[in-house]
Amino acid sequence: MTFKTFLKLKLVFLVFLALGTSGAAYAADTVGLIDSQKVMFQHPGFDEASKILILFRRPLEGNAPQILTGERDPARREMIMKYSAQVTEFARMDRAISNEKDPAKKNGLGQERQKKLSEFEAGLMGPIIEDCGQAIRTVMDLKKMTVVIELNAVYYG
Repeated sequence: MTFKTFLKLKLVFLVFLALGTSGAAYAADTVGLIDSQKVMFQHPGFDEASKILILFRRPLEGNAPQILTGERDPARREMIMKYSAQVTEFARMDRAISNEKDPAKKNGLGQERQKKLSEFEAGLMGPIIEDCGQAIRTVMDLKKMTVVIELNAVYYG
């Protein structure tokens, strides 16, 4: 069994526990409650993706090699090296934004950066969300549930 397979099985087990301990799952044998945020936070790739997104949400100065010279944290250095093309692209966009004098153009550049960041975030988080959805569906099938309700969507009860 590979490490990735082990982590996916662990995620399925954690979802199984979350659905198994929900009161609604026992009240009606075809309904279950799930806190999908808790499931996502327990995904093995979530912490790394969060740290990467934190890196890109701040303005970057210089290109990847220049940023690396000032970085002392080994984990952040590894992230910068892994995503050096994106680091350089976002740093270029940040320089353009800071050098722009016209407020309308500056706003447009900021919106373009935000759009790129959203696309980058979707690429990082997409597989994690898919894994969590698959884990929830697997547990739902194992427990023979027909409906799973998001816990945070319940306002009363």
